[in-house]
Amino acid sequence: MKKVCVTLTIVLLLLSGCAKKPVITGNVGSPINLTPEIKKMEDTVACSFKWNFTTKPAESIMDVLSFMPDSRTFSVSFVPDAPGDYELQFSSQTTDGKERFKQVFKCTVSPDTTPSSIAESEVYPTPAKDLSAPPPEYVQPGTLSTPSAGYVVKPAKPVPSKPKAVVRGKQIPRVDGKYTIQISAWTNYNQAEAALAKLRARHLDAYIQKAYFKETKETWYRIRTGTFDSYSEARKAMKDLKKRFPQNEFWIDFVREDQ
Repeated sequence: MKKVCVTLTIVLLLLSGCAKKPVITGNVGSPINLTPEIKKMEDTVACSFKWNFTTKPAESIMDVLSFMPDSRTFSVSFVPDAPGDYELQFSSQTTDGKERFKQVFKCTVSPDTTPSSIAESEVYPTPAKDLSAPPPEYVQPGTLSTPSAGYVVKPAKPVPSKPKAVVRGKQIPRVDGKYTIQISAWTNYNQAEAALAKLRARHLDAYIQKAYFKETKETWYRIRTGTFDSYSEARKAMKDLKKRFPQNEFWIDFVREDQ
């Protein structure tokens, strides 16, 4: 009888140790904060960290670029873009690539019922094959009937022999009064990282920003550089960039909010 009691005690201890962690709940559009529960200090000493999505709703376009501040930090947050179940994995690795610790997080996200306050006031055409194609043309404030509208894009000239271009980017919120310079864009994240590495090797401070076009259900990874308070400042910087990188095509856009 004593042996039976001891056995039952061990089983209960094992079951309590294997108890499932509570599911994290959240809403679309609101940040969810994640911090691993490390039990041994050696699981983090001299280790690199990695986050990734192992499961997400079919409508979601979240990827490694969605983690804030980035996917290689210990604690992260992300803003879910679709309701449903998410599963995320954290791991720590030694310098030789050996995994020391792993933890899985499960999140259930509900729809966002808060009405959006973002005004979708800007529409600009985007090339069909590559976002680094010739830039849109901007006009200065003062030539517009509504001065408060700021910089706008001149409508593209109609080409009778070609079908009308799909207007994209309508849903991407901008930061008013802030401009940046785009260098290139890629549909493949690894290619974008490779292009970014080449630019940084030549001492250019650039970054990757993900852009999702709901109109065509396309995701692009855009390489951009700089944040400027005026269009004229951005234009001056772009002239210098053209001298340093004559093989690239640059164009100016508003700074966009991360997606």
